[in-house]
Amino acid sequence: MTKEEVLEKMEEEKESVKSKILYGQSSNSSANGCGWCFDVINHAIDLVEQLDEPKKVIIPEIIANDIKYHKKHGSTLRGALGSAFDQDAESNVYYWFFAADGDENVRKYISAWDNGYKVEKEKKYRVKLPGMIGSNGQQYISKSMDDKLFACAYRDYLEQEFTKEELEKFPNWVQQLEFEEIEDD
Repeated sequence: MTKEEVLEKMEEEKESVKSKILYGQSSNSSANGCGWCFDVINHAIDLVEQLDEPKKVIIPEIIANDIKYHKKHGSTLRGALGSAFDQDAESNVYYWFFAADGDENVRKYISAWDNGYKVEKEKKYRVKLPGMIGSNGQQYISKSMDDKLFACAYRDYLEQEFTKEELEKFPNWVQQLEFEEIEDD
């Protein structure tokens, strides 16, 4: 039975007790008992309303996309997990299940499937250029539209924040520089 079904049943019972009291469908002694019953039902309703909904787990975007894909195509949970564990399909989803906390990842996947999820925000970094502080401030690596790297002080309209995956594609000399983690807004 769901929380909503319990609340609905309790509201029905409360209305039944209320009508018995209001319309005198019971003797005075049992009316007092019904009044007590009415208070108990109200208290129980308050308690049920305080029950927590299942918490949404936080999963990587690739897992969220996998769940969306399987639900969109009418897969069952078993079918989605089966495709993830298929030995021939060595994908990022497959590797996520077999990470160091693989059992926990299976639990997260099932919970995300059943209760919904939040997508983990990927960390982003700025790359400081050491010793390069101009009159406009610390210089960072920036990337142009044609993928050329250049130095510039922080500007929110420039591409200066990168994921670890993006940074790994940069030249080796960039890997030796200091990365500054960006705080989420």
